[in-house]
Amino acid sequence: MTTRREFLKWTAASGAGLAVGSRFLSGQARAATAARAARAAPAAAPALTPYLDPMPLLVDNAIDLRTGGSATLTTTVIHRQLHSQLPATTPTPLFGYLRSGGPGADTTGASFLGPAIVAASGTPVTISYANGLAPNAYLDVFGEPVTNPPGSSYLQFNDSYGGVRIQTHLHGGLVSGLDDGNPFANPNAFQQNEVQTVTYPNDQPATLLWYHDHLLGDTRMNVVAGLAGGYLLRDAAGGFDTGDPALPGPLGQYELPLVLQDRQLNADGSLLYPVAPASTNGPWIGEYFGDLMLVNGRVWPFLEIEPALYRFRVLNGCNARILNLGISTPDGVTSVPMTIVGAEGGLLPLAPTATNRLVMSPAERFDVICDFRQFKGQTLIMKNTNLPNGVVSSPGPTLKTVMQFRVTKPLGSKPPTTIPTSLPANPAVDALTAMGAPLVSGGKVPGRMVTLNEIGALTPAWKLNLNARPYGDTTAAEELKWNAVEDWYYVNFTPDTHPMHTHLFTFRVMGRYNFDTKGYAAKFGVTNGVPNPNGVGQQDVTTLTPFLKSNLMAPPPEETGFKDTVKVNPGQVTVVRARYVPPAGLGATTQKYVHHCHIVEHEDNDMMERMTVSP
Repeated sequence: MTTRREFLKWTAASGAGLAVGSRFLSGQARAATAARAARAAPAAAPALTPYLDPMPLLVDNAIDLRTGGSATLTTTVIHRQLHSQLPATTPTPLFGYLRSGGPGADTTGASFLGPAIVAASGTPVTISYANGLAPNAYLDVFGEPVTNPPGSSYLQFNDSYGGVRIQTHLHGGLVSGLDDGNPFANPNAFQQNEVQTVTYPNDQPATLLWYHDHLLGDTRMNVVAGLAGGYLLRDAAGGFDTGDPALPGPLGQYELPLVLQDRQLNADGSLLYPVAPASTNGPWIGEYFGDLMLVNGRVWPFLEIEPALYRFRVLNGCNARILNLGISTPDGVTSVPMTIVGAEGGLLPLAPTATNRLVMSPAERFDVICDFRQFKGQTLIMKNTNLPNGVVSSPGPTLKTVMQFRVTKPLGSKPPTTIPTSLPANPAVDALTAMGAPLVSGGKVPGRMVTLNEIGALTPAWKLNLNARPYGDTTAAEELKWNAVEDWYYVNFTPDTHPMHTHLFTFRVMGRYNFDTKGYAAKFGVTNGVPNPNGVGQQDVTTLTPFLKSNLMAPPPEETGFKDTVKVNPGQVTVVRARYVPPAGLGATTQKYVHHCHIVEHEDNDMMERMTVSP
């Protein structure tokens, strides 16, 4: 019998069909449409040679807003050559964010990623996202639409929209609900020729954020199509984070972003998004796994570097793939030393952590220093190896090849020379930690329970949810209070790790418990999964206590700072702690946000919930 994991691996490597936003092709590939008349019909993925093309640095298309101001980005169909062996005459059509003065829609050699926005902590900016996508823009990228099958979930909104809408979210930004780009605060999103204008107060520590589309039900398609970009928040002048001498810099030389995304392509270079058969709730697929890895918008690139220290701002921008990254000599014998200095919420408090692997779920970021000083003249490889044996679990098929580093550039006149052994304290992190153990370990912090459920795997009824309720259930919305402190208890009843992301706030990971999921489900489970038996939003987590199979296990060092996305592993309860602080200038008015799994196929298929925050 085909298992769910075997099926997911099949969808990751097959050309079973194409998906078009919320409109889908059938399980058999169809002919190219009039919108792509010059392109060949979909066929087997191309065989591409790794390490032929230089990695785009992205800093050449940056918008400097460190002193404040505004910028306008317009979404439109663009064309990019993702690898030099793909047809130059028919570059890949994608969605992109364009800016005045930047690469144009047909600047085929540029990265498809949106302009990198550089802002300063404490200095607000205004961004306008103009929707320039025509109603049939999905045709240009994914092919011919067909009628949605019945019962395809609440998510199929683009049919009623009559076109491609956008909803841009600043991931990790502490902003008002209306500026957050979330579907609870802005349920209708923004159609063609409409403009989403937002203010980002940037009242948070320096870190790497990113902006991406968050359209209800089609996040997975708009992001695969290309709607994402980096947002680098810096300290004020002279701050610790701004680069040389405190940390390797300057930006664009010894400090570089690395945005990793896996994709599938047809032989003509167009994007492929497979579909599942109706017998497994097709055309939905459980997760999207590519067989090509792109770094900064280029397939398997190389980067020429000096034998020096480099600071990489690494983002897992994949739809579903959990990465296990390392850099080593081609034989794998000698690894490049890495030092993690930060995560999603900024620098780690007090102590960096040495490692030779980066295990990252979708949307997680690492601020990492890599030491290439002993590798002068050598060629090194970044590989994504299988996840280590343990609790982090994913059905993703193997995709090892990532990129190449050529340590062949002459050493500059002022290369970075030191790796910090200590980092600034973070009083906000310390204040949360000092409040003691979680409630189920004898502490006093109120707890909020969120269960993760998968129902009917490999059947036409397949779906996911939080707390056994679909998104949009009028009785299901988390009700939070400004300035309150709570522990969130994520209880995973599925076989896979889920990256859970909260809008509005960052959190401190308090730790994890091993947990008897089968016993708890047998007692409290219902048709749609396992709910919070006390009701959504209720702060009584004591029902978990009899089913705990371990004491609280401390988080690894890289999780000791603030985060906005956390790996929630199967068979465990993951506890995070947060204070709900109103964004700068907002006041304590009622605001609307969401929280969700950041495997975007899961987010689009009901593993998302709304939340209100009130005085």
